[in-house]
Amino acid sequence: MFTTNEIGAQLMHIERSQNERNVDVLEEDDPAAVAECVQQFMLVKELLTAPMLGTS
Repeated sequence: MFTTNEIGAQLMHIERSQNERNVDVLEEDDPAAVAECVQQFMLVKELLTAPMLGTS
């Protein structure tokens, strides 16, 4: 549906926006919540950019 370049560009945009939001949250809120959010995003990013997904 989407090219690799389109997915990569959108992920970069999302990651940049998320990083800006995380700075604000870190100043006001719970660092553990930020870490969890970053970890979840990285997992989704990894799955979306994997050249091949296996089956088990």
